[in-house]
Amino acid sequence: MDNVRRIPNRRGELRSPAKKPIQKPATPAVPKTKERLAKFDIPFFTITAVLLAFGVIMMYSASYAFAFREHGDGNFFFRRQLLWIAIGLGAMIFMSFVDYRILLNKKIVSLIAIVSLGLMVAVRLMGTTQGGAERWLSLFGITFQPSEILKFAVIVVFAYFAHKRADVITQFFKGFMPFAVFLGVACGLTVLQPHLSGTIIIFGIGLTMMIVSGCRFWHVLLMFAMVIVSAVVVLNIMEAQGYTYFDDRILSWRDPEADVQNKTFQTYQSLVTIGSGGWFGSGLGNSIQKSGYLPATQNDFIFSIVCEELGFVGATLVILLFLIFVFRGFYISSNARDRFGMMLGVGITVQIGIQALLNIAVATNSVPNTGILLPFFSYGGTALTMQLAQIGILLNISRKAAIK
Repeated sequence: MDNVRRIPNRRGELRSPAKKPIQKPATPAVPKTKERLAKFDIPFFTITAVLLAFGVIMMYSASYAFAFREHGDGNFFFRRQLLWIAIGLGAMIFMSFVDYRILLNKKIVSLIAIVSLGLMVAVRLMGTTQGGAERWLSLFGITFQPSEILKFAVIVVFAYFAHKRADVITQFFKGFMPFAVFLGVACGLTVLQPHLSGTIIIFGIGLTMMIVSGCRFWHVLLMFAMVIVSAVVVLNIMEAQGYTYFDDRILSWRDPEADVQNKTFQTYQSLVTIGSGGWFGSGLGNSIQKSGYLPATQNDFIFSIVCEELGFVGATLVILLFLIFVFRGFYISSNARDRFGMMLGVGITVQIGIQALLNIAVATNSVPNTGILLPFFSYGGTALTMQLAQIGILLNISRKAAIK
């Protein structure tokens, strides 16, 4: 017998009562802020913070004597650097919360490309010259370096090309040529300043991103060969016209003692500074070379002061910090949610890595003197702000990446 109580309907037919659906207990919603913070890549943020803190301490030590001598205030550069750090950190935090895929918009990418190239043209028309190079632009009372903005533009444009042209990336005209044309224009405008180090960095960023994006290797190799041939031709033409900018740097690289009172002065003094540090250095703030012997201690040759004050051990620590930064940046990029995020991360990491490598190589005379800043260490508002803003983009990529 069925013991279930039946309920009569309107026709008098008996029916079983409707079963109520079993409701599962609701899972408490996780606030968006907590979800985002949970996916924040703490190791990458930490290594960036350590580099930044280490850098500002060394910049203060390296710049004190020059700031006191030139401005009557040893804290002159330090205060300004703190201001740029505050602005840069604000930009980094902001960009870490803005979805990086907002850059995957044709209008935004076009605007970034046009503005960056336009600023480079403006440098040639009304730029400010310092140290024999025309690299700065003054607008509304603010002096900045457009080549730093161009580096970011190359990264964004190349990441966009790699994403949108993924299905034709191996083709010469549809895949390779858009990269090559934009890179050629960017490098051409940079070398005209003249800004050799900036040209090398931009070319290195572009070359790496083209290879990672999947362009055919022989296409990239052909472009590299053409660049080398063009560089040799241009250098010979400039030398025939009496332009000695590059010749002096080659001389310093080949023989630092050839003209220590003039053409090879910087390189020679840099090597003396590094050699005087020994294993453990003279101690933080105790550099002798920064007191009028070694030029550009607060920017181009700050690594030499690190070697003098902290010795071989301190210099090795700086190199290890940058290596960890690069490895972590590549790790985040390789685990990005999409191809665009991966290419953005690779470009940003390569930019910081190449720039650090070149600065250290110049200070140690491993490559000719090109006048380049050490990321997070050297004094410079435009470079530091752009670097921290790009770190924010990488942090945003890490929020959405499959990171364990």
